[in-house]
Amino acid sequence: MKLLFSSIGKKIQVALSGLFLSIFLFFHLMNNLVLIIGPEEFNNMVYFLESIKPIIRVMEVGLVIIILLHVVNAIQLTFLNKKSKGREYQSLDGKSSSTNSRTMAISGTIILFFIIIHLSYMWWTYQNPSLHIDESYYDVILRSEIGYLNHLPTAIFYIISIILIGSHLRHGFQSALKTLGFLNKGISVVLHSIGFLFWAIIPLGFILIIILIQIGYIR
Repeated sequence: MKLLFSSIGKKIQVALSGLFLSIFLFFHLMNNLVLIIGPEEFNNMVYFLESIKPIIRVMEVGLVIIILLHVVNAIQLTFLNKKSKGREYQSLDGKSSSTNSRTMAISGTIILFFIIIHLSYMWWTYQNPSLHIDESYYDVILRSEIGYLNHLPTAIFYIISIILIGSHLRHGFQSALKTLGFLNKGISVVLHSIGFLFWAIIPLGFILIIILIQIGYIR
Protein backbone atom coordinates (compact mmCIF):
# COMPACT_ATOMS: atom_id res chain seq x y z
CA MET A 1 0.00 0.00 0.00
CA LYS A 2 2.92 2.33 0.79
CA LEU A 3 4.32 1.75 -2.70
CA LEU A 4 0.95 2.71 -4.24
CA PHE A 5 1.12 6.21 -2.78
CA SER A 6 4.85 6.71 -3.33
CA SER A 7 6.28 8.69 -6.24
CA ILE A 8 6.97 5.48 -8.18
CA GLY A 9 3.49 4.18 -7.34
CA LYS A 10 1.89 7.36 -8.64
CA LYS A 11 3.94 7.12 -11.85
CA ILE A 12 2.73 3.55 -12.32
CA GLN A 13 -0.88 4.66 -11.77
CA VAL A 14 -0.47 7.46 -14.31
CA ALA A 15 1.08 5.04 -16.81
CA LEU A 16 -1.61 2.36 -16.42
CA SER A 17 -4.53 4.83 -16.38
CA GLY A 18 -3.06 6.47 -19.49
CA LEU A 19 -2.92 3.07 -21.16
CA PHE A 20 -6.59 2.40 -20.42
CA LEU A 21 -7.52 5.86 -21.73
CA SER A 22 -5.55 5.14 -24.92
CA ILE A 23 -7.48 1.89 -25.39
CA PHE A 24 -10.72 3.85 -24.95
CA LEU A 25 -9.60 6.27 -27.69
CA PHE A 26 -9.05 3.33 -30.03
CA PHE A 27 -12.62 2.05 -29.59
CA HIS A 28 -14.00 5.60 -29.70
CA LEU A 29 -12.30 6.10 -33.07
CA MET A 30 -13.74 2.80 -34.36
CA ASN A 31 -17.22 4.08 -33.50
CA ASN A 32 -16.59 7.44 -35.14
CA LEU A 33 -15.26 5.89 -38.35
CA VAL A 34 -18.76 4.51 -38.94
CA LEU A 35 -19.66 8.10 -39.88
CA ILE A 36 -17.77 7.53 -43.14
CA ILE A 37 -19.93 4.52 -44.02
CA GLY A 38 -23.17 6.46 -43.76
CA PRO A 39 -25.92 7.89 -41.55
CA GLU A 40 -27.98 4.69 -41.33
CA GLU A 41 -25.05 2.62 -40.15
CA PHE A 42 -23.96 5.27 -37.63
CA ASN A 43 -27.46 5.71 -36.22
CA ASN A 44 -27.91 1.93 -35.93
CA MET A 45 -24.64 1.70 -34.02
CA VAL A 46 -25.78 4.39 -31.57
CA TYR A 47 -29.21 2.69 -31.20
CA PHE A 48 -27.39 -0.53 -30.30
CA LEU A 49 -25.33 1.30 -27.68
CA GLU A 50 -28.54 2.80 -26.33
CA SER A 51 -30.01 -0.71 -26.03
CA ILE A 52 -27.20 -1.69 -23.65
CA LYS A 53 -27.18 1.62 -21.76
CA PRO A 54 -26.77 0.03 -18.28
CA ILE A 55 -23.51 -1.55 -19.44
CA ILE A 56 -22.43 1.71 -21.08
CA ARG A 57 -23.17 3.61 -17.87
CA VAL A 58 -20.94 1.27 -15.86
CA MET A 59 -18.18 1.74 -18.44
CA GLU A 60 -18.63 5.53 -18.31
CA VAL A 61 -18.31 5.53 -14.52
CA GLY A 62 -15.16 3.43 -14.84
CA LEU A 63 -13.83 5.87 -17.44
CA VAL A 64 -14.46 8.85 -15.15
CA ILE A 65 -12.64 7.08 -12.30
CA ILE A 66 -9.67 6.35 -14.58
CA ILE A 67 -9.56 9.99 -15.76
CA LEU A 68 -9.67 11.26 -12.16
CA LEU A 69 -6.97 8.77 -11.18
CA HIS A 70 -4.80 9.96 -14.07
CA VAL A 71 -5.35 13.68 -13.43
CA VAL A 72 -4.96 13.61 -9.64
CA ASN A 73 -1.77 11.54 -9.74
CA ALA A 74 -0.35 13.66 -12.57
CA ILE A 75 -0.98 16.85 -10.56
CA GLN A 76 0.61 15.36 -7.47
CA LEU A 77 3.67 14.26 -9.47
CA THR A 78 4.01 17.76 -10.93
CA PHE A 79 4.19 19.25 -7.43
CA LEU A 80 6.60 16.54 -6.30
CA ASN A 81 8.87 17.32 -9.26
CA LYS A 82 8.83 21.02 -8.34
CA LYS A 83 9.98 20.15 -4.83
CA SER A 84 12.84 18.00 -6.08
CA LYS A 85 14.37 20.26 -8.74
CA GLY A 86 17.80 19.66 -7.29
CA ARG A 87 17.50 15.95 -8.04
CA GLU A 88 16.33 16.09 -11.66
CA TYR A 89 17.23 13.27 -14.01
CA GLN A 90 17.73 13.58 -17.73
CA SER A 91 15.14 12.11 -20.06
CA LEU A 92 15.79 10.53 -23.48
CA ASP A 93 15.69 13.81 -25.39
CA GLY A 94 18.03 15.60 -22.97
CA LYS A 95 15.32 17.61 -21.22
CA SER A 96 15.02 17.57 -17.46
CA SER A 97 12.16 15.71 -15.83
CA SER A 98 10.72 19.00 -14.51
CA THR A 99 10.61 20.43 -18.06
CA ASN A 100 8.78 17.35 -19.30
CA SER A 101 6.43 17.58 -16.33
CA ARG A 102 5.58 21.20 -17.11
CA THR A 103 4.94 20.36 -20.75
CA MET A 104 2.70 17.45 -19.82
CA ALA A 105 0.89 19.58 -17.24
CA ILE A 106 0.12 22.33 -19.76
CA SER A 107 -1.03 19.97 -22.51
CA GLY A 108 -2.97 17.92 -19.96
CA THR A 109 -4.81 21.02 -18.74
CA ILE A 110 -5.80 21.99 -22.30
CA ILE A 111 -6.90 18.41 -23.02
CA LEU A 112 -9.03 18.38 -19.85
CA PHE A 113 -10.69 21.61 -21.02
CA PHE A 114 -11.30 19.99 -24.42
CA ILE A 115 -12.92 16.95 -22.78
CA ILE A 116 -15.25 19.22 -20.78
CA ILE A 117 -16.28 21.08 -23.95
CA HIS A 118 -16.78 17.80 -25.83
CA LEU A 119 -18.98 16.38 -23.08
CA SER A 120 -20.91 19.64 -22.69
CA TYR A 121 -22.03 19.59 -26.31
CA MET A 122 -21.80 16.16 -27.98
CA TRP A 123 -22.30 13.82 -25.05
CA TRP A 124 -24.88 15.98 -23.27
CA THR A 125 -26.98 16.35 -26.43
CA TYR A 126 -26.93 12.59 -26.98
CA GLN A 127 -28.06 11.99 -23.39
CA ASN A 128 -31.05 14.35 -23.75
CA PRO A 129 -33.38 13.36 -26.62
CA SER A 130 -35.34 16.59 -26.08
CA LEU A 131 -32.30 18.47 -27.40
CA HIS A 132 -32.44 16.72 -30.79
CA ILE A 133 -36.12 15.86 -31.32
CA ASP A 134 -36.04 16.38 -35.09
CA GLU A 135 -32.49 15.15 -35.62
CA SER A 136 -30.84 11.77 -35.82
CA TYR A 137 -27.64 11.05 -33.93
CA TYR A 138 -25.78 11.46 -37.22
CA ASP A 139 -27.34 14.90 -37.76
CA VAL A 140 -26.23 16.08 -34.31
CA ILE A 141 -22.59 15.46 -35.22
CA LEU A 142 -23.04 17.55 -38.37
CA ARG A 143 -24.58 20.59 -36.72
CA SER A 144 -23.01 23.84 -37.90
CA GLU A 145 -23.37 25.41 -34.44
CA ILE A 146 -20.58 26.10 -31.98
CA GLY A 147 -19.51 22.91 -30.22
CA TYR A 148 -20.22 20.63 -33.19
CA LEU A 149 -17.98 19.38 -35.99
CA ASN A 150 -19.50 21.23 -38.94
CA HIS A 151 -18.71 24.53 -37.22
CA LEU A 152 -15.32 25.69 -38.54
CA PRO A 153 -13.93 27.36 -35.38
CA THR A 154 -15.01 24.32 -33.33
CA ALA A 155 -13.39 22.00 -35.89
CA ILE A 156 -10.12 23.96 -35.65
CA PHE A 157 -10.25 23.81 -31.84
CA TYR A 158 -10.86 20.05 -32.02
CA ILE A 159 -7.93 19.51 -34.40
CA ILE A 160 -5.54 21.54 -32.22
CA SER A 161 -6.72 19.64 -29.13
CA ILE A 162 -6.29 16.28 -30.87
CA ILE A 163 -2.75 17.21 -31.92
CA LEU A 164 -2.04 18.04 -28.27
CA ILE A 165 -3.52 14.69 -27.26
CA GLY A 166 -1.13 12.98 -29.69
CA SER A 167 1.83 14.89 -28.26
CA HIS A 168 0.68 14.13 -24.70
CA LEU A 169 0.39 10.44 -25.54
CA ARG A 170 3.83 10.38 -27.15
CA HIS A 171 5.50 11.79 -24.06
CA GLY A 172 3.27 9.60 -21.90
CA PHE A 173 4.31 6.40 -23.66
CA GLN A 174 8.00 7.30 -23.34
CA SER A 175 7.54 8.03 -19.65
CA ALA A 176 5.48 4.86 -19.12
CA LEU A 177 8.16 2.67 -20.75
CA LYS A 178 10.76 4.21 -18.45
CA THR A 179 8.56 3.86 -15.35
CA LEU A 180 7.63 0.24 -16.08
CA GLY A 181 11.24 -0.72 -16.87
CA PHE A 182 10.83 -1.52 -20.58
CA LEU A 183 13.08 1.23 -21.91
CA ASN A 184 16.19 -0.79 -22.69
CA LYS A 185 14.66 -4.19 -23.30
CA GLY A 186 14.10 -5.85 -26.68
CA ILE A 187 10.34 -5.59 -26.23
CA SER A 188 10.65 -1.78 -26.23
CA VAL A 189 10.74 -1.82 -30.07
CA VAL A 190 7.36 -3.53 -30.18
CA LEU A 191 5.97 -1.22 -27.49
CA HIS A 192 7.21 1.87 -29.33
CA SER A 193 5.38 0.62 -32.45
CA ILE A 194 2.19 0.16 -30.43
CA GLY A 195 2.76 3.61 -28.98
CA PHE A 196 2.99 5.06 -32.50
CA LEU A 197 -0.48 3.63 -33.21
CA PHE A 198 -1.92 5.44 -30.20
CA TRP A 199 -0.14 8.78 -30.39
CA ALA A 200 -0.02 9.18 -34.20
CA ILE A 201 -2.43 6.96 -36.14
CA ILE A 202 -5.46 7.27 -33.83
CA PRO A 203 -5.26 11.09 -33.56
CA LEU A 204 -4.87 11.28 -37.35
CA GLY A 205 -8.03 9.17 -37.66
CA PHE A 206 -10.03 11.66 -35.59
CA ILE A 207 -8.59 14.60 -37.55
CA LEU A 208 -9.47 12.87 -40.84
CA ILE A 209 -13.11 12.58 -39.75
CA ILE A 210 -13.25 16.29 -38.89
CA ILE A 211 -11.71 17.25 -42.24
CA LEU A 212 -14.13 15.01 -44.14
CA ILE A 213 -17.02 16.74 -42.39
CA GLN A 214 -15.61 20.18 -43.17
CA ILE A 215 -15.13 19.45 -46.89
CA GLY A 216 -18.60 17.92 -47.14
CA TYR A 217 -17.62 14.29 -47.75
CA ILE A 218 -19.48 13.34 -44.60
CA ARG A 219 -22.79 15.13 -44.83
